[in-house]
Amino acid sequence: MADSPFRLGIVGCAGTGKSSLARALSTSLGIELLEAKVITQDILTRDGYDYTSGIQVERFLAHTGRQNEILRRTIEMEDAAEGGFVTDRTVVDLAAYVVAELHNTDIKGLEHIYKTCRRRVQTYTHLFLCPWRDKPFKNNDKRTLNPWYQFKIHALEMGILDTWGRDFSIVDVENTEERVRGIVEMLESGGVVDNSLILLSKDRRRHTNGLPSKRDGQAADGC
Repeated sequence: MADSPFRLGIVGCAGTGKSSLARALSTSLGIELLEAKVITQDILTRDGYDYTSGIQVERFLAHTGRQNEILRRTIEMEDAAEGGFVTDRTVVDLAAYVVAELHNTDIKGLEHIYKTCRRRVQTYTHLFLCPWRDKPFKNNDKRTLNPWYQFKIHALEMGILDTWGRDFSIVDVENTEERVRGIVEMLESGGVVDNSLILLSKDRRRHTNGLPSKRDGQAADGC
């Protein structure tokens, strides 16, 4: 899909399989992969972050200057992509993290980033949310392992998407291959939702394959 029209965003807190899903979708669809670590690792290395310091990565990055740089470079990376892309970090994720980390320290800076992200979210053709689940996170010596911090990010992302009125699909399976299959089938069919996905439409009704979901009226796993 060299001339793919898809600009896919994978949303979710740490440890939900966003990066694995994005890599697999990039391979399956033949579109460019945009990885968050290209930006954040560069900043952490440049600014001397020590993973053995005990300082939470998110707290180290919770600086208005760093968050503005992450947002600016994210937008530049997306705009530079030709023929479509899939990214493992979206402006929804960025907005959730700045609300979580800057709400007590820099309201003006938070508002600027939040409003920029809100305008920017319309540039994605599809958003897929990997939901939080109540289980231990795999330790990669980078992410924060506190499950309730990650739940807070998940809840903020759900609230932001709802507030912004942006359609998104919850990827309601954990296996990467099944996730890819469902998403690719959805894209190739022009948006018909696979059983492995729950589409949240503009009227906020949950449904699969055009029919009311058996979970209609219930929270999705991890919500």
